[in-house]
Amino acid sequence: MAVAKKKAKKKMMYRGKPLYRIGDRLYYGNLTDKYILVLDVLETEQQKETKVSKRIAVQIMDNRCELGKGQIFRKAERPNLYKALDIGEWWLKEAVTEY
Repeated sequence: MAVAKKKAKKKMMYRGKPLYRIGDRLYYGNLTDKYILVLDVLETEQQKETKVSKRIAVQIMDNRCELGKGQIFRKAERPNLYKALDIGEWWLKEAVTEY
């Protein structure tokens, strides 16, 4: 967990939870919780001077072992980051309250 904090350059927040980015992978949620949301950018496109995510893989992952290596409980693919975070946040909230 400390490795993700060291590698991540900026700590961003989305709806009150931290969002860490390491390369093309984003981690959303508290790193101390049982589950974490992992978002992988699969495809990007260049729009003017900015790279925009075109395809995102969304996964709810067990966070009790090494970060990004846990068991996957749910996964999906969405066409952009907003839609990926929207479904992922809902899944994460459900997983944390259920278990």
